[in-house]
Order: sequence, then C-alpha cells, then structure tokens
Amino acid sequence: MDQLLKSYILPDTFYPISKLLDYCHLGSIRNYGKGEIIVFPDEILDKVIFVMSGRFDVYTIADEGREILMYTAGRHCLMDRLFKFEEDGVEIVAMEDSKVCFFSKEQLLLIFKQDEQIIFDFFRNYHAKGLYFFKHFTETKRYAPSIRVLRLFHELYKSNGEFNIDHWEIKIALSNKMISEITGIHYVTVSKILASLRKEKILRKKTKAIIIYDLEKLKEMIDVGISY
Repeated sequence: MDQLLKSYILPDTFYPISKLLDYCHLGSIRNYGKGEIIVFPDEILDKVIFVMSGRFDVYTIADEGREILMYTAGRHCLMDRLFKFEEDGVEIVAMEDSKVCFFSKEQLLLIFKQDEQIIFDFFRNYHAKGLYFFKHFTETKRYAPSIRVLRLFHELYKSNGEFNIDHWEIKIALSNKMISEITGIHYVTVSKILASLRKEKILRKKTKAIIIYDLEKLKEMIDVGISY
C-alpha cells in the first residue's frame, strides 16, 4: 500500500509502542513471509501481537465471506488477540516479510511492573483505534456510497494533489479493491461509481495515478453524490 494511504487514510500504528522492543526477549518472536496468514478467523491466541518489523493487514470476515479491511499494522503496532470476542472473524495477513513478538497476559504483567509508562502507551494505542473505528462507523452510516468515494478522492487531493497544466494529479497506486476496503463499499459498486465519474469527465483513476479534470465539480458533488 502506498505510504499516503498508510499514514493518512489507513493509519498503521495508532501510536507506536517502540519501548516494547526492549522486552521482546520475554515473548515469542516469529518471522512471517509475504502473504502468510498469522491469525485465522476465530482462532484463539490469548496473546498480544507486537510488530517488530514489516506490515500486516487486519481483516474481519463478513457473513457472506467477504473480507473487510479494518486497518494495517505497521512497525511497532499492536494487534490484540489477547481478548477473544465471539465470532469476530479476524484474519491477519503479512503484506511483506515481517517479524512479530507474541506476548501472553503473564508476560505483559511482568513488563508493566518493570515499566508503568507502557501501560499508558497501551491506553493511548487502544484509544486511537477506538476513535478511528467510531469515525469510520459514523461516516459509513452517515454518507451514501458515492459520497464516501468522493470524500476519499477529495482528501487525497488535499494531501497529495499536484496541479499539471489543466488538471490535478494524485500520484498513487490505488486499486478498486483498496477503495472498496477503505470505504466499506462493494467492489462492483466502486467500479460503477468510477465509471460515472469518468463519464462525467470529473475524474479518472489510472493504474498509478488519479486524474481530477473538474475539481470544482468534485467539490460540489461531495454533499450530494453522483448517480451510477
């Protein structure tokens, strides 16, 4: 995934806890190759997973079997599998060669006794995740599918847009699948929305760039959406 998506659209650390590197000798360290599944849906680990290096995608599996991307977990991120909730359907996949450390409850208690500040680092990490998912849930309920896609492109324009003669260009490799995962919209619906934007000559998504031909029209449609 492009760095822009990791840092802005899909935060991948929610506040890193680099201090845990000093205590990895207490846990269980393991390496994973790209594409390897480290947690299967409904698998019980009773451990916290600390990313020492690399990156993971954390999915939840919907009732119809569709994968929904929850967030990406980058360096020094925590992935909680210490607490098991019934049928949460979480699957974690390595997106590049990565190294993690598994900490059990007993190991975490030992760490907390040695460094109480880490307790607050945990609180901050979990709190950031909670705020992120609350915002994502609120936007999913509040905005229609096409508006969510338009808002995504507008945010990307604001953070990474470059003007080129008569159009705006966002240099980013963004697949339809990734747009679907970010917005929570079905892949087919995303394709239809992109086709409408291209037909109206507002925007076109290429393999490695997004071209905005009519920025003012894009801004106007953020509140009303587009037919598809």
